Amino acid sequence: MMKLVFIYGNRFNSRLTKLFTDSTCYHVGFTDGVKFWDMNLIRRRRLWPLYPAERTIVVECPVPMTAEYLDRQLDTDESHYGVLDYLLFGLRGLYHLVGKSTRNAGGVICSEMVANDLAANGWDRRFVEVPSPADLELVILGSRDALRAKQLEAASVAG
Repeated sequence: MMKLVFIYGNRFNSRLTKLFTDSTCYHVGFTDGVKFWDMNLIRRRRLWPLYPAERTIVVECPVPMTAEYLDRQLDTDESHYGVLDYLLFGLRGLYHLVGKSTRNAGGVICSEMVANDLAANGWDRRFVEVPSPADLELVILGSRDALRAKQLEAASVAG
């Protein structure tokens, strides 16, 4: 069964994501334990593991997902993602101040791609606006910045 991967860090983009969403989860994708499917500038497939284990949370997908489906998306999906999409996403708070929803510049960010793929495979959760990795974390893992929460919990148990 395909798994969902949440990626955390202390890189520039994860610090920006923390500022925008209150989570250091800056990227999401799928793995079958051998390969990793995600949205970079376009959909891509890489060998897994791609990120250090201590910076990831890997969980079962909330709906059945197959490598065949994701490979078909690689062959047919024309979605792309760019810097302008990320910058507009970063203005999320400003959009909310004027009563608007987050928008992209026509691209699809990684968390939006994951939510769309889950929905195409039967997931009934929908988002009013473009979901961030933190929005997916909250719905699927039950908290924002789940890796930090897990680390804090482990430290309190050890201490």
